[in-house]
Amino acid sequence: MKTYLLILLLVPAVLMDAADPVPANREMASVEQFLSLSDADLDQLQQVIIRIRAMTPEQRAALRKEISQYRELPGAQRDQLRMGWGWMPREVQDGWRELMQHATPERRTAIQQELQALGPEEKAARRRQLVEEYLKTKPARP
Repeated sequence: MKTYLLILLLVPAVLMDAADPVPANREMASVEQFLSLSDADLDQLQQVIIRIRAMTPEQRAALRKEISQYRELPGAQRDQLRMGWGWMPREVQDGWRELMQHATPERRTAIQQELQALGPEEKAARRRQLVEEYLKTKPARP
């Protein structure tokens, strides 16, 4: 079965190799990278492909533009976005850290489960709401 799959993967590469070796080399490099991925990573990649295929040409163009803008950001801002903070102020980020450090393990788990069920925008809004509620009830420092 594995040999059959490998043949199916290599046939397009062999056919393309005669016309233009660059696409064949790229395809082989891609296959090599895919082989090193875990099943979870492959599932995630498959979901991304499904979402991209469902996009209209306008949505794809908009996503390309967002990616381009993201790549132009300074490293610190890219890190902040990757961590899921978007453009939230530093006070909110610090408040979140403090909230989670002072929460019981059960409360932390409940918050994390709640956030995991939300989309990116809802997650950011809920995180901010939790921090603001925490900061209102937090005793003032002397």
